[in-house]
Amino acid sequence: MKGLVTETKGRFVTVHIVRKEACGECRACLSGMMENDMDIEAQNLCEAEVGDWVELELQDNAFMHAILIMYGIPLVGLVLGLVLGYFVVAPLVPFINEGLTSFIVGAIFTAVCYLWIHSQNHRWESGKYRPLATKLVAEDEVEGACGA
Repeated sequence: MKGLVTETKGRFVTVHIVRKEACGECRACLSGMMENDMDIEAQNLCEAEVGDWVELELQDNAFMHAILIMYGIPLVGLVLGLVLGYFVVAPLVPFINEGLTSFIVGAIFTAVCYLWIHSQNHRWESGKYRPLATKLVAEDEVEGACGA
């Protein structure tokens, strides 16, 4: 992905990603699903300055780890909540349907997982999940690139 540096903050830069029309149609990446252009804070590895065009990358496996954190942990919480709700909590409240009890406990466990992930946000943002501005590119290289 490529974008325009709009601000520098020490060793980080704010990069404005300008989506092209073709990119919005394919939906092959997350940016293809977004309505608007976006600004991303990235680590400045190429000494970019305001007005420079840069190429953004994620560290190896960072995208998959982020996906596992955002979807895997809540999924485990949901399944665990459903099982515990059905086999442990439902017998304790016999006047409520087992399926409804299981659903409510599963939803609570999922919400707790998302709250925990949100509470750890400083941990996720400070490390390998932050995009990297790896190299300067010419503006004419940007024109044909999806996501830039």
